[in-house]
Amino acid sequence: MRVDPALARLRAQGPDQPLTEAALATWRAQSEVGAITAELARHAGGAGLEQCPVLARLFADAQAGQALLASLLQPLFAALRAEPLALPALGHRSAEGLVRLELAAHAGAVLGLVVHAPRASAVPEAVLFEDGEVHEVVLAGEGAAICYQRAPASLMSAEIALNPGVKLARRGVGEARRIVAVTRPLVLLQLIRVPDTPAEGALVACADGRVLRRVSGCKRTSQKLMALDVLGALGHRPALLHMARLVRDQAAARDLRWEALRQALALDAAEGLKLLGALAGDPADPLAAEARGLTARLCAGRPEMAALLTEAA
Repeated sequence: MRVDPALARLRAQGPDQPLTEAALATWRAQSEVGAITAELARHAGGAGLEQCPVLARLFADAQAGQALLASLLQPLFAALRAEPLALPALGHRSAEGLVRLELAAHAGAVLGLVVHAPRASAVPEAVLFEDGEVHEVVLAGEGAAICYQRAPASLMSAEIALNPGVKLARRGVGEARRIVAVTRPLVLLQLIRVPDTPAEGALVACADGRVLRRVSGCKRTSQKLMALDVLGALGHRPALLHMARLVRDQAAARDLRWEALRQALALDAAEGLKLLGALAGDPADPLAAEARGLTARLCAGRPEMAALLTEAA
């Protein structure tokens, strides 16, 4: 098999990209970018956007955001044309029809660029509400978004046309937005601030506001949830003891306790049912009512479970 020498060098020693690195270094050395970085640190520490005038101007005036991006992208694209295998030191993520580019970050605050490819209009069946504060301004393109507000007994929504200069903002777990149509490639400048300890989020049905799933806002909790999934998939029975402790720990996250119970039931039905019975029988446990509901559903749908639940009790 023939391997191109340029690819062989890339694999052996990484990219040779002096022009790309110089373009990024020159952009980061600009006084405006330095001020943005300093204000991003203040914003991460709790300062409101109104207390960060350089950052605030980017979201008050689309032309300011466009100028900032042009000062980065024009020299960077020129460098990449000369160094096509270069890897710019900018965080990025992509999914189908979506690209995110991280311009600057400090702790829980991130300034980034989001690009949506054209797609047909489609109203979502559910929307995710997450903790945090997000400011956005449209720099280019056209499309539509739906902004949602969630109250204990209602879900309100409003559709907004997106074109250059349109600003969006959402704060906390009571607000969300979804891009529902893109008629021309949509480019947004985005500022995200996530709390140190995010509140629990929720996936909510758009039709009636029902909570379809609760979502942990804590990265560490998410990691533990994935670990439980892996242990369950491997059928690792020695993990049952840890799962049982987690189910009983009323200080642990709700999602984490439920996942530990689910995996315990899958690994050993008898032990899992004992844990379920203990939850259902403890009126002081915040999961007691839901545990009783699960017990009733199991007995109704799986009559053979009734005997096992009686034995477990």
